[in-house]
Amino acid sequence: MILYKYLPPARIDCIQNCLIRFTQYGDFNDPFELNPNEENEIRELVGRDFVKLVEEQYSKNPLISAFISKEAFINLALTQEESVKNVVVGIEPYVVRLLPGILQKTANSLLGALSLSEICDHELMWSHYAEEHKGYVMGFDSSHPFFNQKKSSVDELRHLRKIDYRDKPPVINLMNTNGSELFFVKSSKWKYEVEWRMLLPLSDSAELVDKNPYPIHLFKFPAKAVERIILGAKISDENKRIIKSLMGDRKFSHVELCQARLDSSSYGIVIGNETG
Repeated sequence: MILYKYLPPARIDCIQNCLIRFTQYGDFNDPFELNPNEENEIRELVGRDFVKLVEEQYSKNPLISAFISKEAFINLALTQEESVKNVVVGIEPYVVRLLPGILQKTANSLLGALSLSEICDHELMWSHYAEEHKGYVMGFDSSHPFFNQKKSSVDELRHLRKIDYRDKPPVINLMNTNGSELFFVKSSKWKYEVEWRMLLPLSDSAELVDKNPYPIHLFKFPAKAVERIILGAKISDENKRIIKSLMGDRKFSHVELCQARLDSSSYGIVIGNETG
C-alpha cells in the first residue's frame, strides 16, 4: 500500500536530502492530540512509596520504556512528586488536569510522529498541507523496512499504525497507560484524512533545526521507500523544474512522477502522469 505525505513547496529539500520531519504532538493542528479523558485513579499515588510506584508503572508500560530509560523516568517523576501528592489531598480534580500536562511535556521532548494518508487527491489536504496546491505529495511504500523498525513484539513505537477515529475521546487510566489510546485515536471529524502514524524517539533524528516552541527533528529515509511524487495543481514552473531534475537522479529512477489537475466539472482532483 502507498501512503502519502502532503508537503508545501518550501519542503522540496525533503526530496533533495531524503530527510523528513517527525513532529512533536504540541505542533499538531488538532488541539485534542494527547489530551485524553482521564479516569480518576490518582488516589493510588498517596500513601505508597513513590519510587516503587514509578518503577512498577515503568516496568509494565513498554510505550514508556521504548523511549526513556528507567533512571531518567524515575528522575522525571520525582520532580513532580511533591506537587502531585500535595494536590491529591482535597484537590483531586486538579491532579487529573495536572498529569496530562506532564504527559504532554514529556512526549513533546522525547517523541515525534510522522503522519501519512491513504489518499492523495483530497482537496482539503492539498489546501491545508501543500500550501493551496502549490506543493507536492510524496507516496511511500508502506511495506518498506523503514516503516517497521520494531525492536520487539511489544514495541509501541517505530512502526506504522492506523489511526482509530471515534466520536468521543478515549478514557485513559494513567496508572496503566495504553499507547494505542494515547497516540493513535482522533476525533471522527478528522476521518477524511485516513491517517496512519509512526512514532520515533526524537533522540534518533539525523538533523535538528532550531525553532520555537519546538525544534524540528529530521529523520533520514531511504530513497527506495519512495514510490510516487505528485506535483500540485498550482505548483510553480520553477519548483516543477527542480523536482523533475531531482527525479533524474539514479536513486529515484524507480519513482513515478505524476501531476495533479483540478477537475472543474466535479470539484475533484485528477492524478495523471507528468508530461509537461
